[in-house]
Amino acid sequence: MQKLKSINWSGFLSILKCCLIGIVVTLIGIVFFAIVLKFADLNSTVITAVNNIIKALAIFFMVFFLKKSGNGKLIVKALVAGLIYAVLSFLIFSIMNGGFVFNLSILYDLLFALIVSVIAAVILNLTSKKA
Repeated sequence: MQKLKSINWSGFLSILKCCLIGIVVTLIGIVFFAIVLKFADLNSTVITAVNNIIKALAIFFMVFFLKKSGNGKLIVKALVAGLIYAVLSFLIFSIMNGGFVFNLSILYDLLFALIVSVIAAVILNLTSKKA
């Protein structure tokens, strides 16, 4: 029988820490946007677009700190972090909303987080290479 590889807990904890940073950035962005909404009357499509921009920026911060925490396989780590970010943000915002609503938008949020995290990882990999 082959020995199973032990789980790299330090790597997982760094991914989780970066996901929590992304969640905090998202929460701060949502609070600032809620303050803006208090004084401005915006269309629902604008609100959705700004929420997606806030999430994308939070994911970029998350992947940036993930890159700083360690080298190697950033795209794989970014995919895992994007998945964890999407699940955590769904749980936190559902609790804040007062209930869990399962619909197709959960899948869209998950795909959005995965795609943006891979794009962020590729951009960070390309910009960090020294010529």
